[in-house]
Amino acid sequence: MTARMRRLTSDFEQIKKDFTNHKNIIVTPIGAEPAEKYHITYFVNGIYLLPDGKIEMLARHEVEITLHAEYPRYKPLCRILTPIWHPNFRDGQICIGDIWGAGESLSDIIINIGDMIQYKSWNSFSPLSADAAKWAIENKHLFPVGNAELYVADYASAKDTVEIDLFDENDEVIADDDSQAQPAVESEPTAEPIADVDSTDEPSFSAMENEENLDGNDFEITAEELAGIEFVPTAQRMQTISNNGMVKGGKINFKTVLIKGLIWALIGSILGFAITEIFGAGGAKNSFVADIMGYSSLSRYYEYSEIADEAFSDAFAYFESYCAANGKSTDDSTAFAQWYLYDAPEAAQNLLDRYQEYDEMADDAFYDAYMYEFYENEDELIDTSKNIQRVGTAIWSGFIALFIGLFLGMGEGIFYGSASKAVTYASIGAGISLGLGFISGYLAQWMYATLLEDNESDLYAAIIRGLGWAIMGLGIGLAIGLIKPAGKRILFCSLGGLAGGFLGGFLFNYVFDIIPDDMIARGVAIVIMGLLIGLGVGFLEQFAKQAWLKVIRGEFEGKEYLVFSGTTSIGNTGKNTIVLFKDKLVGPHHCDIVLQGNRYVLVDCGTPMGTVVNGMRINRHNLRHGDTIAIGNSVLVFNTK
Repeated sequence: MTARMRRLTSDFEQIKKDFTNHKNIIVTPIGAEPAEKYHITYFVNGIYLLPDGKIEMLARHEVEITLHAEYPRYKPLCRILTPIWHPNFRDGQICIGDIWGAGESLSDIIINIGDMIQYKSWNSFSPLSADAAKWAIENKHLFPVGNAELYVADYASAKDTVEIDLFDENDEVIADDDSQAQPAVESEPTAEPIADVDSTDEPSFSAMENEENLDGNDFEITAEELAGIEFVPTAQRMQTISNNGMVKGGKINFKTVLIKGLIWALIGSILGFAITEIFGAGGAKNSFVADIMGYSSLSRYYEYSEIADEAFSDAFAYFESYCAANGKSTDDSTAFAQWYLYDAPEAAQNLLDRYQEYDEMADDAFYDAYMYEFYENEDELIDTSKNIQRVGTAIWSGFIALFIGLFLGMGEGIFYGSASKAVTYASIGAGISLGLGFISGYLAQWMYATLLEDNESDLYAAIIRGLGWAIMGLGIGLAIGLIKPAGKRILFCSLGGLAGGFLGGFLFNYVFDIIPDDMIARGVAIVIMGLLIGLGVGFLEQFAKQAWLKVIRGEFEGKEYLVFSGTTSIGNTGKNTIVLFKDKLVGPHHCDIVLQGNRYVLVDCGTPMGTVVNGMRINRHNLRHGDTIAIGNSVLVFNTK
């Protein structure tokens, strides 16, 4: 083995020890062992300059180090692949003259470059970039821009002494006791290197955060210090990643269920209930239906009946208070007669008088309908009355479903980061939900009239109502499934809506037993139904997913995006399937994930920042479960079942 090869081997072994499971640095060797080229990804704060002169923060930096034929006699070639604004970086070059020495290990160089990126060290007197040096001198009060401690003594596993050979002009080892070897760095042992990268078959020596966050990596400055400079903060925390990039935790993303399902379904159900109450419920909507169907006498009948029922309900509340105070039963007709004749207050008497007045008016209107609209055809009158009730219930049900579907669809679009998609998805959700909600309400009323008898049990009545509401839930779930058509997703979203609707309808009567006020009970039941539909759709969509991306670093940390059949595009504009709109380093159309047979293929779309998988920049890559994808400031983990 030549002296140079021994040095390469020493560097390689040292890097394996120092950077396996490092919190902030991923080192990926390129080529056969011992490697002559390394790709390094730093997760630390750095800054770069926009064309308009503003300064922005960047939390991920890509560096390439090449150990040329003259290494270690001459310093290695170091290039930075990501934007940076620094006196000692320019046009991709890195000046390491101040930190280079033949006795320096490659691990030391990697650490020192990380400190340079954070402005922990910088040289403004012999800079590569004079403009950056001038700016740094004027703004040195802002430094360091990152406080991540990269020194391997805190994180590495090296315990053994690593021999670092120095060479003369003839490639002979210099026998200088003071420079023949570097002392070993002591720390706790770590795990073996991460498993092979698919696109290079080379290991990456990586370690993300272990249990704690990188909270100390942000810097704080005052508003006065920021005058004329704009800093855009980026996420500094990463989830724990084990080998192959697998994120700890189960396959059910509860944050996604909450954001995509529960919140929007809750908003939709509350708003839907409020709108239906504002425009009238019960008899009021029946009067509207009768009127538009051309039955004016029946319309008056329903209107007067509603007023009479409301007056009697208010009067009966006085009677209930009387019974509670005197230990009497509200079912006792004698007690009611005695109360009415002797103990009813004037307000209650007035309400009962109003009830009698409008009840008689309702009877007169019904008689007029019988005589002049149905020409004494009693069967037709009864059938039409039932049909009006069914249509009225259908309209009410359709409006409730419309608003739940509208907001679930809107939430889907907003979740994926696109205003235009939010409008499109909301339209799809509202349209399908309205239609099937109308059908479900009609069928539910028909089942009540057909299947229920006066002596049926509460359980049977709850089941019948649940079946009617289940159709409405089915429509809402189907609408959400059709937003992103995929067989299993449509099935599971539909089942989620079906289950949520049934449970909401089933619980209605029991809610009414607890809350005797009809409007409040109806509102509570609708909200419960909306929440259950949102929960059902959200949870069952999680079971249906085949492939997904989870953001572990960046502005959208913790969010989870489904990868669909066909092409899933990623970029920072609304035309993409997944929109990382807050990340300015993500291209308008950054990359695609294409399902080809049973393989998911990641294709870069030629963006300047590129797409990095497991520390390696790629043009095309067959994704595996656990692959870590770096796009701009964002890091995502690819998962499959």
